[in-house]
Amino acid sequence: MQLLEIIKNRIIWIVFATVIFYIVFILISDAEKISKDFSQIKPEFLILIFLLVFLSHIVKSFRQKELLNIIGEKIPFRQNFFIYMAGLSLINTPGGVGTFIKSYYLKEKAQVPVEKSISVIFWERYHDLLAGTAIILSSLVFYFSLISISLIIISSIILIGVYLLMRMQSFPLSLYKKLSKTRFISKNFPDLGPSESFSILANSKNMTKGWLLSGFGWAIDSLAVYVVFLALNVDLGYLLTSQIYFTSLGYGALSLLPGGIGVHESMQDFLLLRQGLELHVASSLVVLSRLSTIWFATILGIFFTRFAIRRQ
Repeated sequence: MQLLEIIKNRIIWIVFATVIFYIVFILISDAEKISKDFSQIKPEFLILIFLLVFLSHIVKSFRQKELLNIIGEKIPFRQNFFIYMAGLSLINTPGGVGTFIKSYYLKEKAQVPVEKSISVIFWERYHDLLAGTAIILSSLVFYFSLISISLIIISSIILIGVYLLMRMQSFPLSLYKKLSKTRFISKNFPDLGPSESFSILANSKNMTKGWLLSGFGWAIDSLAVYVVFLALNVDLGYLLTSQIYFTSLGYGALSLLPGGIGVHESMQDFLLLRQGLELHVASSLVVLSRLSTIWFATILGIFFTRFAIRRQ
């Protein structure tokens, strides 16, 4: 199947590049000390971390279901959850745009028109950025960071600019025309056309609903990262931990590298070193937090993608 081959090829190259990066990253940070740090982690911490991350994805899948409901597409919770999870297989693409693969599954398995699913996935990405920006902003009240403030300014410009464009009726139409000219879209979604879904999801009531659900989901994610820190005997407090994590995540996303690889890790390492942590401890925190969030999500996505394709 062509779609499966595309996913496999992307994942293989991303995993290969990531493995090389982490080998170098760990060697520079002192592999022996990092190995010792990991050996001291209690199993109950790991169980709690992965449960929290999984819970955050349940919340985000519910957000997807609610956004679909708003535009008149009602699908069962279980089916919606499986489709959402399958989309995580390509979350490591630049800016997470690979999650637009969910359009394919929503069309094939739930008969949701592509123009509607694209609008839902677009606003999901928008609300992710909005929620992350809000969490960083709230932390700045207690922990000042010029690096985080710079990110807030950049993300705010993007958020305001995109929102204003989406409120213009001509822009979504122009966007669909450009999408329809891409090879993958034209071949797999030849009937792609304009939709009112963008503007419906952009009204204040629906924006507030999407933002609240996103904030709840990402707050659970940052709680999981906080537990990662506790697992390695580091307690910087929930808000400061969230600021460091989301600031690193934001700069990684802006880099447009797959999963923000390299940029996210370097930024998080730098911010942790500024807190007075030793290099090997900071690097251990970076590696474990990345493994338990984005890479755990990718593994879950691959599992659910295989299930979705077999059921097709």
